[in-house]
Amino acid sequence: MSEYKSKAIIYKDFEDVYGPCGCGMNLATLPILLPRHWLVEERPPEVEEHEFAKGFDSRRVSGFSCNQVLEHEIDGIDYMANFSCCRECAERAIKCGYAVWAEKSYPMLLR
Repeated sequence: MSEYKSKAIIYKDFEDVYGPCGCGMNLATLPILLPRHWLVEERPPEVEEHEFAKGFDSRRVSGFSCNQVLEHEIDGIDYMANFSCCRECAERAIKCGYAVWAEKSYPMLLR
């Protein structure tokens, strides 16, 4: 289960309604930081199959473009902010090993 060199970070402390979750079943209420290489290179197959963090997050929208993605570095790993998911998808991602619950609160400069 630890085959993923970097994992998504899911925050519980900054819950809000960000838009529909990628699963299509619920509203996304948990913010996520995704490893940058998942977006620039390729998402792991299991992540892609689960549609993890692929929902429409309203924080990424500015006018007619969908480009408000912020970069953030934690422990030498680049992450991308303004992604989200529902609690069920978060729990599945953690169980599958490609995400972890955040140990700290959501970064203030990303709010």
